[in-house]
Amino acid sequence: MRFRLPRRTAALAAVLAIAACGQPSGPAYDPSAPIPAQVAPGTTVTVADQQSILKTMLTASGELDRLPFTVKFADFAGGPSILESFRAGAAQVAIVADVPPIHAQIARFPSPIIKAWQLTKPGVGMVARPGVALRTPADLRGKKIGYAEGTAHQAMVLRLLRSAGLGKHDVQLVPLQLTEVGEALGAEQIDVAPLMEPINTKYRVAHPTAQALPDPIAQGAQSGLMFLYAPQSALTNPATAAALRDLNGAVERARQWVDADKQRWIQTYYVGALKIPAAVGRVAYEGQGSWHPIPLDAALVKRQQDTIDTLAAFDEIPGGRISADGSVDFRYATTP
Repeated sequence: MRFRLPRRTAALAAVLAIAACGQPSGPAYDPSAPIPAQVAPGTTVTVADQQSILKTMLTASGELDRLPFTVKFADFAGGPSILESFRAGAAQVAIVADVPPIHAQIARFPSPIIKAWQLTKPGVGMVARPGVALRTPADLRGKKIGYAEGTAHQAMVLRLLRSAGLGKHDVQLVPLQLTEVGEALGAEQIDVAPLMEPINTKYRVAHPTAQALPDPIAQGAQSGLMFLYAPQSALTNPATAAALRDLNGAVERARQWVDADKQRWIQTYYVGALKIPAAVGRVAYEGQGSWHPIPLDAALVKRQQDTIDTLAAFDEIPGGRISADGSVDFRYATTP
């Protein structure tokens, strides 16, 4: 399979198209409006999931059955496709890392963060194809680097370049769809790429001579943030806003259920849901580590601003720097 290496990717084109459309008509978003104490009967929330992680956590832990509303799940690959689902009204909340909420702001379709975790290990490795030396960020010079635009991988690549004093002119950046990155690396159409788990572990098992940046370096180039975020239209709807508050609490309890028994989670998720061998799942689990809830506060907004500034420094934000103000819905700061 051959991949085209476009100068402007479909992901960026989608963001620009969404920006041209703007927010759908309806009541204005008010981040100070009270969230109802009860969820209205008949409420349904569609979750834009990734690799079925929320669906598996909520179902296996029993938390899904305890929610007083209907939850549907739809799997997406990366922030750009999730943003399109938000714009179409097909999903009301999603799980992502640090960059997708920023791309929503770029698209003038702000979708505030309503839950945040810090991963003990971000779980994305920077891997080279066999025969390509990769031990320090300086080794990226002259390399063809594939990455998924509009995802945390984009910021990771830019942070690594910055740490080595490299600019975009020192490498060939190859924006691809998230589902294409591993295949492009395997086909040797690119030299280096960030790979998430369990793709990272599966690739390195299949290519034992492939080099990768040491984990401390790769982890240092990632924020390790994980979010639930939702479009303003969902947060403006009282019933949906209340449901998302309850969903926050359910996800956190499900996460604690995961941490309570590592082996049970490996069998349930990696073997059962993702259909990968237990040994690979075990390595993938250890590579990502655990999630720890962090406050929705000014410090989190500043961290998002730092990522925005990194993207802007590499001319990755059309029109220049934007503000992270408004990127967090502080009404959810007290969600149990």
